[in-house]
Amino acid sequence: MKKTQVLKRSLLTLAATVALGAVVLAVPAPFSGESIVAYAAEGTAEVSTIDEFDAALKNPTITVINVNQSIQFKKNITNIPNRDLTINGNADKGVVINSAHNSIYGKQNTKGKNLVTITNANIVGADSDGRFFTGGAGNGPSSYGWDVLATNVTYTGARFVHLSEGKLTFDGTNTITTRAENAWVHDLEFKAGSTYNGIAANKDHGQFSAFYFNGALIKGKATGEAIIGDNANVNVKIGPQSNVNHYYPVFYDKVQKVDVGTGATFDVDAAGVAFQFIPRADYVNKVPTLNLASRSKVKFNGRGGGNYSTMKLQYYGTVVNVDRAAELVVTGDSSKSVIESEYKGAVINLNAPRNFEVANKRANSKLFYATNTTINGTNVGRISTWGQLGGDYTTPATETFRGGQEFAVNFGKICNSKTLSVTGSLTGDQEFKLENYGKLTLAGGSI
Repeated sequence: MKKTQVLKRSLLTLAATVALGAVVLAVPAPFSGESIVAYAAEGTAEVSTIDEFDAALKNPTITVINVNQSIQFKKNITNIPNRDLTINGNADKGVVINSAHNSIYGKQNTKGKNLVTITNANIVGADSDGRFFTGGAGNGPSSYGWDVLATNVTYTGARFVHLSEGKLTFDGTNTITTRAENAWVHDLEFKAGSTYNGIAANKDHGQFSAFYFNGALIKGKATGEAIIGDNANVNVKIGPQSNVNHYYPVFYDKVQKVDVGTGATFDVDAAGVAFQFIPRADYVNKVPTLNLASRSKVKFNGRGGGNYSTMKLQYYGTVVNVDRAAELVVTGDSSKSVIESEYKGAVINLNAPRNFEVANKRANSKLFYATNTTINGTNVGRISTWGQLGGDYTTPATETFRGGQEFAVNFGKICNSKTLSVTGSLTGDQEFKLENYGKLTLAGGSI
């Protein structure tokens, strides 16, 4: 068929569909003389093949793409024009998007932000190098200009997205399973009421965190934030098949603030380190903070850390705030400690918590590896302690104390858990000695 005939037929088709209020994307096939057509109305593309999907992504007038049949990528889809875009995966209709070893690459945008919304999608990728979306160049701090909102997404592959200079937000119910990190991000948010189930480093003994905050510094400062909204439920496992992936926690590198909202649940299970602020002098607020709002529940567990602590507060003056009726439970199995705060000045503030619990399953091992660390308690009722028995501590507490209205315990002379001073209202029949305990619990309210 001659090129002029193909063009004439395409123009007639376009004229007819415009008269019906629709838009047609026509992509001429270079050798067959036929056209691959993705039908759309008012900026919406209905696609059933990978070629239609590719064409819709590259058309700047398309802002919604409905994937109606399962597709598999043949190659990277690059230079996606800057605009907000929604990809509806129709997972509820059995549609699967297979990105294989490939990714969607958005054009670099240093002057603004684009939001890609991925909704109702079942996505699979190669576990060696597959990822679904890459903002900008993508392998480091060059991916400017793109944020991603994932709503009701199931993903299995190497990494879900690379957004080193973007924000990744989860809403609805999402299940992300990856061989490496779940994602690279600058900022991270789990919306109020959402549910997140993540597994990172899910094969072999790979050394990966769940989320890598690897973006550039902002005016020379590390500004990354992880926000867990009110009543959200976030569950993360790191290397569930491994007992030697000790080092990498749920959030790693340039994250300087973690907020857990009112009534939210945050549960991290790791081979070694579950939560960490790394030692860096460029935190934007000078000290990193973990904040538990009222009625939130946070649990960090290190399954078999060897010489690694479950929780590492590795910068001067790091602050942990536990608000009224909130719960923070940190458990480990480590010859070193459960909580490490070797850089002096770390503070744990307990304001009438429902429960603050630290336990080491390793017999004859300490709870803390600290330097000049302080626990401040307000309106704390019963304090229970156990010797360094190891195991699950099913026997009754060895000693009990009353916290009272306000007290402070300062401990850790130089990288140990030696009690330096106890001031305020903490009382008991015995002397409070943190260095002797293998489990410690504090509960708010009266005894």
